[in-house]
Amino acid sequence: MSQTMLTIGLPIALAWMMFCVGLTLSVADFKRVLQFPGKIAAGLAAQLIGLPLIAYCLIQWLNLPPVVAVGLWILALAPGGASSNAISHLAGGDSALSITMTAISSLIIPFSLPLLLPIVLPDVAATLPVKTAILQLVAVTLVPVVLGMLLKRYIRSAWFDKFIHAAGRTALWALFFTVAMTLAANTKVFYQLFSVASLAVLLLCLLGMGLGAIVAKGFGDDAKLTKTFSIEVGIQNAGTAIFVAVVQLQQPELALTPLLYGILMNIPVVLLIARYRRAFSHAR
Repeated sequence: MSQTMLTIGLPIALAWMMFCVGLTLSVADFKRVLQFPGKIAAGLAAQLIGLPLIAYCLIQWLNLPPVVAVGLWILALAPGGASSNAISHLAGGDSALSITMTAISSLIIPFSLPLLLPIVLPDVAATLPVKTAILQLVAVTLVPVVLGMLLKRYIRSAWFDKFIHAAGRTALWALFFTVAMTLAANTKVFYQLFSVASLAVLLLCLLGMGLGAIVAKGFGDDAKLTKTFSIEVGIQNAGTAIFVAVVQLQQPELALTPLLYGILMNIPVVLLIARYRRAFSHAR
């Protein structure tokens, strides 16, 4: 039952979050982002190069057991996802920039992950199917976002404005729902919550966020950009990492680290969202 909830309920919840994101966007937002390709390039470099370097240093510094080390490495090679887009939106980041970075990185991952995986796991030939990666991106991210944007563009009424407001609130509950489903489906990892694997995933998340913030500072004192880069670089796609471990490599034990990450990353995420919500409510 829990596995069914994870494979069916989780994508639905993520799609709803992305639909709520789309209700806040317009074509002008994406045009504005594409006027600054340097920001996108810098963010992607931090995601695809900087974070794997952090993971490699953690593996060496903490002298991680092989199973944990490989799991952390797979995780570091799987950036972005619908969750990071929704989190960026809920935390007051730049949703259009977040979605743009996710769209580009999702097309790069099927090629970059197999090339970089042998650095920690030699003699492996893991490949992510390009068509599957693109279809997942379209189904969970692009379609809900575009639908939300179209409805906002063409429906002009008081009741729809109220619906947008209510949907924005439910997006936060949808995020908590995904966390609850992850916990319910992976109770077996609870005994590992205070292990070196937990320390490794928390450090990867926090150091990734720090790297994103540093890169953003290079473009000036922009709080919105800093949030976006922190989330996009620090929040990894645990689902892709688990897929590689279980399906591509057929080694379920390697999924332990991504599973722990999927649980523990919510600590800084909830703090970020709560801080933004509190500041937003005070500003009103």
